[in-house]
Amino acid sequence: MSQILTSDHYIWSSDGDSDNQLIKIHVRCFGAYFEIQYLRHNLAASPYLLAQHEKSLCIMRAGDEGNSSDVENGIKEICRLQKPFEALMTELAPNPPPPATHLFDYLYPPHMILEATAATQDSTVIQPRFRGSLPRQVLWPPGQYLATWGDWLESVKCFTSRQVRLVHTSTDPEQHPCLRGPSKVTAGDGVGWDAVCYFKALVRRVPGELWAYKQIAAALEAKKLRPEMRISRLHGVVVDEDRDVLQHYDHVPKEELAKWDDFGSESKSEDESPARMVGILITYIENKGTLYEVAPWSDCLDEHRRSWADELLGLVVELHKAGLVWGDAKPHNVLVDRQDRLWLIDFDGGYTHGWVDEVKKETKEGDLQGVERIKEWLAKYYEKPLDRSVPRSS
Repeated sequence: MSQILTSDHYIWSSDGDSDNQLIKIHVRCFGAYFEIQYLRHNLAASPYLLAQHEKSLCIMRAGDEGNSSDVENGIKEICRLQKPFEALMTELAPNPPPPATHLFDYLYPPHMILEATAATQDSTVIQPRFRGSLPRQVLWPPGQYLATWGDWLESVKCFTSRQVRLVHTSTDPEQHPCLRGPSKVTAGDGVGWDAVCYFKALVRRVPGELWAYKQIAAALEAKKLRPEMRISRLHGVVVDEDRDVLQHYDHVPKEELAKWDDFGSESKSEDESPARMVGILITYIENKGTLYEVAPWSDCLDEHRRSWADELLGLVVELHKAGLVWGDAKPHNVLVDRQDRLWLIDFDGGYTHGWVDEVKKETKEGDLQGVERIKEWLAKYYEKPLDRSVPRSS
């Protein structure tokens, strides 16, 4: 396996921000995670580079408006800003690449900070600088600390990220789950139990989603839902202890820690070993895509669109009869499996403007409103489906 650099995500200051007008580009490779920082004060020595930085911010802010050409220009600008750092990242990346087989390998690589600087007043090209690897004290690991709601996990099967194996779903090495993010995984407890699951990283309110999945499990056990009901369900959670997974990050002395003040510092005792939930393991569905991705195109049959309208209503009505609510009803939260059957997914709650009114969010009435709007949306494509040769507007 050879080393590969892959853009992960990027952020920049909005017009109203007063945070030094930053641009951050995150890049992954096997065994390392790079954060490229463009900061105004690091470029202030060169009027030319400072002006270029402000121009870059304008280009990317224009993309926030959602115009497809502006978004494309923003992506091109990110690629241009990343280019000066590629030689340095290649030099710093582990070679040969370390194993990338488990969720642990994706979640906890060394986090390296790279900075764009201006060498002199006359500089017209960026001088890349390696600031260092984030020490353990300022590292913000993924997930959410269990804190006071650890009792939520009493009846749920728990795994560590070392017990979750990544599954490749593509032969393209650039699509490796350790670069693009895991989806299909297998989870095993070392005693023979092994299951294919979908890994969903934790990014927001955990108790709400866990509560929904516990309600689904209770409804299945009470036979209020059919065992074959096509609905996402919980198989387990992934919980890591800092003491186990953060030991390979450097713990630096206080005098060296001072140079990382802009990243904050730890608030927990060194003797503690807080546990974090980093994600949940739910039903893995072999699929063609979401309803939103599949239904509009000319290669989708009208008979499927019409049957899906009735099928979706049936799934939601059955859910309601069991005393459950779907929540964020929209075509993005419906999967089309390989047999062209629908599955309800995402019980994280909330609502999406245009599909469910805010006053009806997370209610049965809101679910039915969302279903009716999805049916109207499907009907648009009966006579006028989209052509794949024509770019889809947002």
